[in-house]
Amino acid sequence: MAAASSRGVSGIRPFARWRRGTGMPIPIRFIVNDTVNQPGSRSIGMLLGYHLLWSTTANVVGTPKQIEQTHELIITNNYFVGGAVNPRDSDLKITSDGDSIIFNGAKFFNTGGVVSDLTVLEGVLEGTDSHIFALVETRQPGIQFAHNWHNIGLRLTESGGVKIENVRVPWTDALGWDAAQKKPREDILATSFAALLLPTIQLVFSNFYLGIALGSLQFASKYTTTTTRAWPYGGDNKPAATDEFYILERYGEFFAHLRAAEALADRAGDQLTSLYTKYSSNRTALTPQERGEVAEWVASVKIVTTDVGLKVTSGVFEVTGARATSLRVGLDRFWRDVRTHTLHDPVAYKRREVGRIIVYGMII
Repeated sequence: MAAASSRGVSGIRPFARWRRGTGMPIPIRFIVNDTVNQPGSRSIGMLLGYHLLWSTTANVVGTPKQIEQTHELIITNNYFVGGAVNPRDSDLKITSDGDSIIFNGAKFFNTGGVVSDLTVLEGVLEGTDSHIFALVETRQPGIQFAHNWHNIGLRLTESGGVKIENVRVPWTDALGWDAAQKKPREDILATSFAALLLPTIQLVFSNFYLGIALGSLQFASKYTTTTTRAWPYGGDNKPAATDEFYILERYGEFFAHLRAAEALADRAGDQLTSLYTKYSSNRTALTPQERGEVAEWVASVKIVTTDVGLKVTSGVFEVTGARATSLRVGLDRFWRDVRTHTLHDPVAYKRREVGRIIVYGMII
């Protein structure tokens, strides 16, 4: 217990335990959720989720040839994939130089990059408003990590800043672009299918929160049964904390809400998977309406898992007692992780998106 809690605050470097390429569809909840709810594994689960996401970037915005090349590269070499794609920062600047493009710029957040083999870069081509995604080797002089991730949660994700300086990429590696014409392929990038990256990553995020909350409940229940003492001044005194009505009632409430969140996450996952399954070989056929309806499912999951994640990870202290606040116990690490990540994408805006759908019939 002490070892797990200390890993959450010491900033010990993580190991890239899961190093496997993948394609869509992926069983997001059963992979990410079941990883992050294990004691001490929340940061590792987050790295895994990002790896699964970035490993599928070519599936969403790449050509068929690039998809095959990307997955052969990842799987053959057992590569772990990170990404320097943070929309809150300025876009990386891309210049064309003969048969290559050159990335320059910086990102304040870069989850898992320090332990990655490949990094997804994204920027805007100079003189245009066109975005380009590309996977590059992480270990090169032009990718310089700041090692400045000292936040209260997800300490092992190495989510600090990164500077990108003159990173050269062949035009043929610009995902979804015609390398000869140096133009985006409309049959790939001007489709609703290319916009599936956002709901996909939002679903991954939602499963972080759900898995962490489940892990906190599991950890707390073990603590309650072994350590928590009954309250002696309630007028209806019980011999053990596990006989206390309010403790049992609160655990029941937490568990029921998590079960509901799991069901919603599964439904959204099924909806998203169906789009990948149906349209991967015919991307232009996916309509904005279909994509928007699935995005609404994912936004709803994000809202619910954020709310229940924060409620459960903070509420478990009410059923474990004052001694559970000890740093040695480490129960706070679950809340710290959920609180840290949920602030990166304020859920209020997801509520507004869903509200617009209900009130105006607008698709996301």
